Amino acid sequence: MNAPGLAPAPARALREEALSTVAQLALFGCPRSGTTWLGQIFNAHPSVAYRYQPLFSYEFKDWFGRHGLDETSVSAFADALLGARSDFVLQTLRPRKSGLPTHLVWKEVRFHHLMRDLAALEGMRRLVYIHRPAADVINSWYQAPKEFRAGQDIHAEYLHAPSKNTDASEFNGFARWKQSMSMALALHARHPEKFLLVSYERLRCDPHRQVERLFPAVGLAVDPQVSAFIEQSTSRHDDDPYGVFRTHNAPMTLPADIVRAISADAEARALSAQAQALSL
Repeated sequence: MNAPGLAPAPARALREEALSTVAQLALFGCPRSGTTWLGQIFNAHPSVAYRYQPLFSYEFKDWFGRHGLDETSVSAFADALLGARSDFVLQTLRPRKSGLPTHLVWKEVRFHHLMRDLAALEGMRRLVYIHRPAADVINSWYQAPKEFRAGQDIHAEYLHAPSKNTDASEFNGFARWKQSMSMALALHARHPEKFLLVSYERLRCDPHRQVERLFPAVGLAVDPQVSAFIEQSTSRHDDDPYGVFRTHNAPMTLPADIVRAISADAEARALSAQAQALSL
């Protein structure tokens, strides 16, 4: 009989075999920056075990707060993620997979303060950070009903998102966008081969070419299943603000004065220009 809380012995053996060779990748980005779509592009690969926002889930909540953040805890985290069970973490888009995974990919739009320590660990093979222009990020947030609730004042929220940023792990609003971008650029400068920048604009414009550059950089070939998912996700439009099927971006509905304020911000312009120049 298995000990309480442990997976059956065959399942544990498969996880241990996978863990010995699996490459662990973390995908970060501000909310509404394309992390879900890029995550599902990774998920389409038959050799990728993909996990959605595990640190926000009940199953893995406060993992690094409880276990510390070092080589041992990152390895244990990978082992636990390979055995994840909750529908939230596993998500509903689950293409057929055969054999053991070569890559474990997990994505977060919160907890950006962990990126620095994760990037310094050998057990974390790569970190991928997807960025999107600030006005587009705030506009997408403004149109997402579960994120920006009816009756809220966008003028009171767009800069610091006081109703959304209830603790330090949240990265909503223009000020947090700048903070996150600054951290990402600093980490790319410190770990240029390990911390990879991806432009959402370029990914939307030419997803096949961008994936052909990104996947080899993380040790993956572009599998036909990945190409097929890209075709599917860009050939029909789903108005669900949380969906991944898009033929075009949402129209700009932010008040014009907010768009002007964001566009006139010299720091934001410099961050975007630098990130674009350094992206794959």
